[in-house]
Amino acid sequence: MISSMDNPKIKTLLKLRQAKYRKSEQRFIVEGSHLVSEARLAGVLVEAYSIEEKDGYIQVSESVMKKLCNTDTVVKEIGLCKLLEKSEITDKILILDGVQDPGNMGSLMRSACAFGFDTLFIGTGSVDIYNDKVIRSSQGAIFKLNFLFGNVCDFVKNLKHKVYGTNVIKGIPLKEIKKENKLAIILGNEGNGISKEVNALGLDNIFIPMRNTESLNVAVAGSIILYEFGF
Repeated sequence: MISSMDNPKIKTLLKLRQAKYRKSEQRFIVEGSHLVSEARLAGVLVEAYSIEEKDGYIQVSESVMKKLCNTDTVVKEIGLCKLLEKSEITDKILILDGVQDPGNMGSLMRSACAFGFDTLFIGTGSVDIYNDKVIRSSQGAIFKLNFLFGNVCDFVKNLKHKVYGTNVIKGIPLKEIKKENKLAIILGNEGNGISKEVNALGLDNIFIPMRNTESLNVAVAGSIILYEFGF
């Protein structure tokens, strides 16, 4: 059993709370038995740690596990994982242009996974997909998606897909949008929406008609759109 915070493995796990170390080490952490199981099924689990003595796990003390957890409730298991390597472009793509809230990012991953948008393009300025809150919010969806990263404008210019932006006050009403075999949807920042640079591309925008409110949370709006064009 590992009971010391000075153990090299524990020191490495603690460093992975920071994005720069996740990038340099090409590793990230998941917390809880469900996410450990999902990581194992995805083939990216490197090591698993538990406060209980179990086959295939490195046992750690409860005090060590408490230090490793980012949640108020101490979980019984955590997993050390390799960064995800899927990078193919599928027929349906969700493009995130500066989505910064971890909960929104994780929720959008779940909706994308549920409705067949198997590729996520993460634009510059978006939250790190390996942020612990993103991973928890995704509920395992992170392991079932393809991820690409970079500049949204550059990516869109080279796509063969029909690409739609989103706008809360103008655009084509959602129900009037024609379904396409190859489709990409862009969702923007929580406060500012799609960036000026992306808007300058002159894309058609999707508009969700609403009563008694001006806008929806990006995860809610995105989920409605993904459902409409999914499967």
